[in-house]
Amino acid sequence: MPTFDFKCRQCSHTFEFSRPFGSDNHPSCPECKSRKTQKLIAPPTIHFKGSGFYATDSIAKPKKETTKNKKDKQPKEAKKEKPNDKKG
Repeated sequence: MPTFDFKCRQCSHTFEFSRPFGSDNHPSCPECKSRKTQKLIAPPTIHFKGSGFYATDSIAKPKKETTKNKKDKQPKEAKKEKPNDKKG
């Protein structure tokens, strides 16, 4: 069961209470036993740490050149003929 934060309206004591989702049961204050409590809104428990969520994960990365593309961009060299090693 999830844990929720409550605050007593009579003595201003803040405490935690576990109850099922959808339950409207408001617990009594553990300090003064008053039934006048209200549920507090808590921030989400997700934390983004690091250099940034969008900048590192969602942005398009530049395309890397493949070796095939690099070969096409180089100037074509004249083919060197190998001397004939055969004596004849």
